[in-house]
Amino acid sequence: MKLKLNKSKILGCFYLVLLIISFFSLVFSLFDYTHFIGVEKEKDKSIIDRIFNRTYYTITTLSSANYGDIAPKTRILKVITMIMQLFIILSTMMFFIN
Repeated sequence: MKLKLNKSKILGCFYLVLLIISFFSLVFSLFDYTHFIGVEKEKDKSIIDRIFNRTYYTITTLSSANYGDIAPKTRILKVITMIMQLFIILSTMMFFIN
């Protein structure tokens, strides 16, 4: 099977992924830290922290990478993990979308 990649397909998948992640991150931001296991009260006080934590949760869920017993604690490792997971999501979408 030959995989055809073009710029419009990649950008279309990227915009769709950003839209899905943004929507669910905002929906999950409506819930406080008591609804999530692993989110401590002191790391979920500001709206920026809340959106960041919900975005990490959304990307991890979409990539099916699981949460496991080994997970990043620092913000920089979470960002690196999210970038890696975005590649997983985009490559999966580009494979299945014609």
